[in-house]
Amino acid sequence: MKYQWALVGLLIATTCSTADVLSLQECIDLAMQNNLQHQINQQTLASNRTQLTAARAPFGFNMNADVTAPSFTGLSDTQENIALETRVREESSDVSYIGNLRMTQRLRYLGQFTLTTVALRRDFSSSRRANFLDYSGSTRLLYERDLLGQPSEEIALKRAEHSLQSARLNFDRQQLQLEGQVIDDYYGLVQSVRELEIEEQRLAQSRANLELAQRKFEVGLIAEVEALRLQVEMLQAEATYDQAQTNIESRRDILRETLGLDVWAPLEIDTEVQYEIYPIDAQRALEIGLARRTDMKRAEISAEIRALELEDTRRRNGINATFGANVSMRGHGSELGDISDNFERNRWGVDLQITLPLIDGGQRRANVSQAHIALEQSRLTREQQRRQIIQQIRDATRRVHEAERQIDLRQAALQFAQRTYDVEQSRFELGLADSQQLLQAQGNLTQAQINALGAVIGYQRQLKNARLATMAELKELAP
Repeated sequence: MKYQWALVGLLIATTCSTADVLSLQECIDLAMQNNLQHQINQQTLASNRTQLTAARAPFGFNMNADVTAPSFTGLSDTQENIALETRVREESSDVSYIGNLRMTQRLRYLGQFTLTTVALRRDFSSSRRANFLDYSGSTRLLYERDLLGQPSEEIALKRAEHSLQSARLNFDRQQLQLEGQVIDDYYGLVQSVRELEIEEQRLAQSRANLELAQRKFEVGLIAEVEALRLQVEMLQAEATYDQAQTNIESRRDILRETLGLDVWAPLEIDTEVQYEIYPIDAQRALEIGLARRTDMKRAEISAEIRALELEDTRRRNGINATFGANVSMRGHGSELGDISDNFERNRWGVDLQITLPLIDGGQRRANVSQAHIALEQSRLTREQQRRQIIQQIRDATRRVHEAERQIDLRQAALQFAQRTYDVEQSRFELGLADSQQLLQAQGNLTQAQINALGAVIGYQRQLKNARLATMAELKELAP
């Protein structure tokens, strides 16, 4: 078993020696490039951008062309006149070339302009009627505007703009959450590596104490049970050491997944745990957090979208009035140049179209009421979320202060445990204490080392939670 673990350790050391030692910031940068969920979030944001582009399309200049070249119609018909007892057969052909060009431009808050031009060449020949060749061209300008509400295109554009803004805010939040996940997984691996070092130290202490106890037993200074007790402790230390090695690889795999690395990719990180105390003012953190929390802003945007949906529902289910005005110009002749010679206005008009709902069994009223309820729910949700955010920020700042106090407490406990172990080890060497007291001091020292390490790492994690709660840099939260 020992040989197998030694071989595994050698393979791990050989693999890691070929890898760069990554700092926390380098791990964060790597996750921003390779994390699969982050890439999915980027695609979601890109999808919202394309939706905004589609919503802007009606407000851009649009041009469509239709060409029929040619359209041929042939006719063979026999006409009878019963009174005159005559029968006449007619054969004709009609060849047309038609071009249609339609241009539209919608102006926000003003309405839509549509310009349509048509060009036609018609060549008609018949066995009974006069043959002719005709060229014609026409232009029609149409203006339309909704009078009692915003057009659906404008509402859709506003909704798309709000949706993109909400998606950007959500992406910023997800990016910060990914950074927090990297911090958690990074320090999880750091803690496992450092705990392995602590367990290695414990194992070395157990072996040294066992060797000392065996020598004292051989000369009759202590009872056999004392040496056996220390032997059991050494076996337990070996088992804990082996378990710590296994835990390291599990933590390494978790960090690889967060960084978007392959499971076989070498990964070595800097295990030095350095920390800096950041003074955080609870009231300032609350003010900054309420101003910067993107989920709070998204709740406000959601309420605005619900208000747009209510307006659109009222428009679709209420009285609507559309004003329209048009003017047409046309010219034609047997020659192509005749079109410009007699090109003149041939039609103009204005219209006002009103849609008035009468009786529908309450369907329209229900649609409006449902949209109004959705708007009120979004407002209540926003207030509920504001209260939750306040609680999160207050909890985060309290936990940072508690974690800061734990560092000093655990460091003092570690110094006491180290001193106690040194005293008990000296007393055991001199025969003034038994193995039980030595084992108790050794166990307290190991636990104190783990607690001191956990306090520092816990403080780093609580700082991360404070950043997530306020979405601010730690230096901004200072009093």
